[in-house]
Amino acid sequence: MRPSLGFAREVGIAATSVYIHFADRDALVLAALEHCHADLLRAVDNAESGAADPVAALRARTALLGAWSREHPGLYKVLHESTLNRRTDMSFKEEMAKRTTAAIRRCMDAGLAPRGDAETVSLDLRTAVHGAVSLRVNQPELPWPSLEEQVDRFLVKRVGVPPTEG
Repeated sequence: MRPSLGFAREVGIAATSVYIHFADRDALVLAALEHCHADLLRAVDNAESGAADPVAALRARTALLGAWSREHPGLYKVLHESTLNRRTDMSFKEEMAKRTTAAIRRCMDAGLAPRGDAETVSLDLRTAVHGAVSLRVNQPELPWPSLEEQVDRFLVKRVGVPPTEG
C-alpha cells in the first residue's frame, strides 16, 4: 500500500512531499487508514438509513462491509491483518464495533432477534464475517459460496434474525 501516492495526486504534489508531514511511515499509513475508515463509516450509515426495519439495516450494514472488503482487499489487509495493528493505536476502529453492537441491540429491542448480550452477539458476528472476508482476500482461488448468502447465514445463526425471503 502506498498511501502517499494517492494523497499526493489528490493535492497535486510529489509523492515524497507527503512524508515530511508525518513522523514516520506508520503515522502516514495510520492517517490514510483513519481517513478510509471514516469514509467506510459514512457509507455504512448511508446503507442503513434506507432500511425498512432494524434487521434490514443490519443486513445492509453487513453487506456493505463485505462489498467494501471485496473492492479494497489491500486496505482490508492493512486495516485488519497488518503488523501495524500491533504497533499502533487503532482505536478509531472501535466505532464500527460500537455501531454494529447498536444495530444488533435495535434488532433485539424490536423483538426481531432473541434478547441477549448484544456485545457478545456483535463480537461473534464480526468474528464470523471477518473470517469469511479474510479467507476470501487471502485465498481468492477457492470456490467460495456467495458472501451475501454466507453472511445471511451468520445473521440467522449468530444474531437469530429470520432468513431473507426468496
